[in-house]
Amino acid sequence: MTGVPSHSVEVDVPAPSPSGVPATARRRGPTPDWAYGLAGIATMFVVWELVVRTGAVSADSLPYPAATMQRAGELLVDATFLTEVAQTLWAWLLAMLVASAVGIPLGLTLGYFSAFYRPSSSVVHAGRSIPSSAFLPIAILLFGLGTQMKVSLAIYAIFWPILLNAMYGVRDTEPLMLATGRSMGWGRTRLLTRVVLPSAAPSIATGLRVASSTALIVVLSAELLGATSGVGTVITTYQQAQRPDFVYAGILLVGLLGMALYYGFNLVERLVVPWGQAQRESGR
Repeated sequence: MTGVPSHSVEVDVPAPSPSGVPATARRRGPTPDWAYGLAGIATMFVVWELVVRTGAVSADSLPYPAATMQRAGELLVDATFLTEVAQTLWAWLLAMLVASAVGIPLGLTLGYFSAFYRPSSSVVHAGRSIPSSAFLPIAILLFGLGTQMKVSLAIYAIFWPILLNAMYGVRDTEPLMLATGRSMGWGRTRLLTRVVLPSAAPSIATGLRVASSTALIVVLSAELLGATSGVGTVITTYQQAQRPDFVYAGILLVGLLGMALYYGFNLVERLVVPWGQAQRESGR
């Protein structure tokens, strides 16, 4: 019987890692959110450059990204511009403080007591359906073109999301937790502080985060429409002077300001209400 010659076959086997698991078997971790953010920003600048360079939009109307970034750097060291930014932030802060001081306690009260919740819900939804811009002529008549006008419009705009999130946060409290607290002999005050508030805190934080962006938008809109101070007035001045490079630079810096406020609220929310983040992740 003739033997069949054997042929040796070499097989590449992945070298084990120090932990004993082959390198190819190890999975890469998830891409961090900041990497996606940087990729999105880079894509925006590339598209911007191509739109201007190909002539789709005239450079007189839309400056090149490099020129806009240069003007943005000049604005960042301009004392007048920084003063106007401070005026905008001051109006934003006043609106957030007043709306929160009124909206959160009122929302907790309306949500906790059913006798108040049912008759007030229709009024709340009717009020939130009216845009704050509709009250611009009235605000100008009452307060002129100063800071009070901007603050009053922003308060009206953000009062409703803060109020509604506080109300819904209370109404979404787990009934079993309330029943357990009552079975232990807890009164309304203790139930509110030990059960209702911790349960409603993530919803309240979400309302504040949404309100922070809305307040900045309303304040800037009021400044663009005729206020006497704020970063919006600077952008309007450059627009009237036909300096689109400074106009886009101001818009870019305003966008960065809004992004900083958003991520700042996110950070505070993670630190103050960590269970809210855990609830959102478990719900995905």
